[in-house]
Amino acid sequence: MTPGFEINRRIAGNFYEKSRLLQKKGDKYKYRALSYIKAARAIEQLDKGVDKIYKKSWLAGLQKINGIGNRLAHEIENELKKERN
Repeated sequence: MTPGFEINRRIAGNFYEKSRLLQKKGDKYKYRALSYIKAARAIEQLDKGVDKIYKKSWLAGLQKINGIGNRLAHEIENELKKERN
């Protein structure tokens, strides 16, 4: 990945960490943990930054990424807002 994709690496890393923490909580959180892994992998494979996708199409654009639903799109949005501040 090129330097322009640093935001993708950070968000994917955060999702992997959340997955790891959920896995520690037990089987009750297994599917949520898997959804974070799927989303992280999809973000890592993007050919552009999630910030560019969000800037162009907002939440609807993020939700077009394989594995990103409404909840995860909002998490990405919050991460992007934190980056600006």
